[in-house]
Amino acid sequence: MDETPGDERDELDQLERQVERGTFFTHTALTTNADRLHEAETLLYALIDTMVAKGALTPDEIVGKVESVRQERAQNGEVASIGVGMRVDGNSSTPADFVPVNCAERMHICHAVCCRLSFALSAPEIEGGNVKWDLGQPYYIRQERDGYCTHSNRETRACGVYENRPHVCRVYSCANDDRIWKDFERMELNDEWIAANLHVAAPRMVQAAMTLVSPDSGEVAPKVD
Repeated sequence: MDETPGDERDELDQLERQVERGTFFTHTALTTNADRLHEAETLLYALIDTMVAKGALTPDEIVGKVESVRQERAQNGEVASIGVGMRVDGNSSTPADFVPVNCAERMHICHAVCCRLSFALSAPEIEGGNVKWDLGQPYYIRQERDGYCTHSNRETRACGVYENRPHVCRVYSCANDDRIWKDFERMELNDEWIAANLHVAAPRMVQAAMTLVSPDSGEVAPKVD
């Protein structure tokens, strides 16, 4: 019989889940990259051997072209990565068009759905140690099984690290976010988008690195205009 106190048991369960997610992330990234690398190498060597044998290209021409493509991919942000994300804030001040929101009067409708949005943390936030990041998707805000931020109080939905909350949360306002509200004034929630895009948190596969919001990354982050 497990005699571990409830709070300690919850902490152990969270730790176990994070270790599991971190391990899954690592194994997935390594396996995926290894498979892609093997296939790419096989195809590349076959093409090079064929083209050189037929006299279509010389080895020197191939080396020159490789360097050209390498630079082009770097400029376009197409360099392969293991999916680690870190946010870089260009402007730390609150936007001039920021619209304050009375969360208390909307909580019974939205249930703090903004705390289910995913985003990468910045280096200062990570190193500060006040905000937890997800071992299954470094360095994104940690979310629990219910999809909510780990710092969100499950009863009140209040932020447990409000004074040290990430910059994204500080400057976010749902007032102009049509993903959350169909009609902000009438408090009409965009249930269709929420149901289609905000799911129970599960280990994510490899995503694009160094990005806050990317249409192809699978990430759903608060809008920061």
